[in-house]
Amino acid sequence: MKEETRTGESGRIPFYYKIIIVALAVAALLVVWLVVDDREPAPPPLPEPPAPQMTDADLFQPGNGDPAAIREGDRARAFVASLSSDGAEPDPDAVFVEAIRLQGEGYVADAYLLFRFAARHGHGQAALVLGNQADPAYRDADIPDWLKDNPEQAYKWYSIAAERGTDEAVVQLQALREHVERSASSGDERAQRLLLQWR
Repeated sequence: MKEETRTGESGRIPFYYKIIIVALAVAALLVVWLVVDDREPAPPPLPEPPAPQMTDADLFQPGNGDPAAIREGDRARAFVASLSSDGAEPDPDAVFVEAIRLQGEGYVADAYLLFRFAARHGHGQAALVLGNQADPAYRDADIPDWLKDNPEQAYKWYSIAAERGTDEAVVQLQALREHVERSASSGDERAQRLLLQWR
């Protein structure tokens, strides 16, 4: 004899069975959704290895023999690396002299990096050169546009040069102030902001 499933009087599934089925389905979905993924997490990416220090030998003997393969700034980086190979701080005077040489040969970006290095290490003349390059009133056709007309940088470098005892920087700083005051009085907001922070 076959067992018949009780489905109620009308042949339908009783309501409380439907509730139990829905509750089990929801519980199964929650379990599947909340179960922690058993896959192993991906390891964190490895850090980029530091760029190798470039030496003069590396710099001036490009792999393909093409001098154009030397990027802007590489000459300056190689020069500083060669001076600090023994672990001592490079001499700012030697860096300044090399910056002048590179600028004379037309390597403006390399010279700029060396001037900055020397100025940050206390060289007043290097700071004066950087101030001149950024000074809106300074005219030199050899200075690239990306260095010109930056009174904030001119103020910064002239101030550093003046603190280092460079008399010409004091004169240039005063001339820059007069220029900035004229610009501010004609409505230049950039000049007005600079005057607010001028010491």
